[in-house]
Amino acid sequence: MKRDAFEFMRRYIHLSDGTRENFHDDPLHKIRKVLDILSKNLGNAWIAGDKVCVDESMIKYMGRAVTFIQYMPLKPIKHGIKVFCMCCAYSAHILSFLVYTGKKDTGGSVREIVDELIRRAGLAHLRGLTLYTDNWYTSIALAKYLYNTYGWTLLGTVIPTESKARSAHDIPFIKLSNGALRNVERGWFREAVCKVRTQSGEVFWIQVTTWRDKKQVMFVHTHKVGHSDDVKVKRHVKGKKGRIELQGTESQKDYSQYFNAVDRNDRDSAENSTSIRTSRWYLRLFFWLLDRCVHSVYLVATALQDEIQEWKQYVSKNGGRRKFQIALGMALMNRGIELDWPDVTDKSKRPPWIRPNPVPCNCEECFFCKNGLTSGIFHDRASVIMSSPGGSRKKRKIQCTSRRVQLNTTYGDYCRQCCLQKAEKDEFDIPAEKEELSTVSFGLSIA
Repeated sequence: MKRDAFEFMRRYIHLSDGTRENFHDDPLHKIRKVLDILSKNLGNAWIAGDKVCVDESMIKYMGRAVTFIQYMPLKPIKHGIKVFCMCCAYSAHILSFLVYTGKKDTGGSVREIVDELIRRAGLAHLRGLTLYTDNWYTSIALAKYLYNTYGWTLLGTVIPTESKARSAHDIPFIKLSNGALRNVERGWFREAVCKVRTQSGEVFWIQVTTWRDKKQVMFVHTHKVGHSDDVKVKRHVKGKKGRIELQGTESQKDYSQYFNAVDRNDRDSAENSTSIRTSRWYLRLFFWLLDRCVHSVYLVATALQDEIQEWKQYVSKNGGRRKFQIALGMALMNRGIELDWPDVTDKSKRPPWIRPNPVPCNCEECFFCKNGLTSGIFHDRASVIMSSPGGSRKKRKIQCTSRRVQLNTTYGDYCRQCCLQKAEKDEFDIPAEKEELSTVSFGLSIA
């Protein structure tokens, strides 16, 4: 469609009629209905594994229409709407999300946010799962709470500090000074464990690991507890070609493998985004949700590639993800037209928004090609060989135009450039200097 037609229709994308009871109290009232539906169905669309990840995702928005815009300088997207996400660590499928609208509505503590994400994902009744977090969430208090409440283990990073509060939830290691850090080789680590008893009398262990990489890295974990023997990791070292093996820890090896699920989800949606530029914040949030739904359907398609052979093309690294998104869009449009025009043979029930004579097409995928309503010429860029007066032949890239010609042949009424393509296939030479032929002379030349 034309750009102006698309922008005209985009003006009428609204997700709420403004009749909700909490119209003035809910900051997300313009998109609340869609949020509730997708928050429930995304968790039901995929069975989570025993490892899940929690992190933030940013939706770029530079406007001033909302008060909950966040500025996070360490993120690739610095200004925007912050969304807390929980993903499956294996597939990067989003299980639940929570849009941050302030401490009053979302909850100020980390424990409240993690509780809400677990409840929305429907994982509160499962035990034995492992949660991977970054330094914003990780603490010894959260590790105790997860094991006491859900029976979950935790593995996350913390920022080492120089001073300690000397409390029960304190970290046993301190931040090394720059001088001490230079005197320690890369791969050096220390581990400390603490025995904790739950309210029911069950015993579990909390371990803190500090490891020397390019800088000091520290982990708090109740998963992979124990001494790290002969664990090797590959790291880049200055002055060395390629990566070399260094002494590592079990917690670091496990964390680097499973923590980046939310980042993988963001990267897939950013490379294949359906979003558009707009100043309406709820549309930015809506297209963010749409990208996550497309990613969810893609995971289902790749999981069923062995059962449905034609879906194997979507797993290919040579544009497979793009082919899937185009096929999904085509299938959704076909389904929409089919719901509006179930009986194609009955011309009287044709919807008024469908033109009487469809544009010529031979894609064999759209609704009109599948029902035999198109004539079989595809309007796209064509490569046509034109003859010059000197006798040489040049290949010229041409594009379909709105100018139509009537041919007294079986071809019918077609675009002028498509007729050039058809003439080239029938071995007719069209002089280059007569490119601006009239309708009558062009028809005679074909005849």
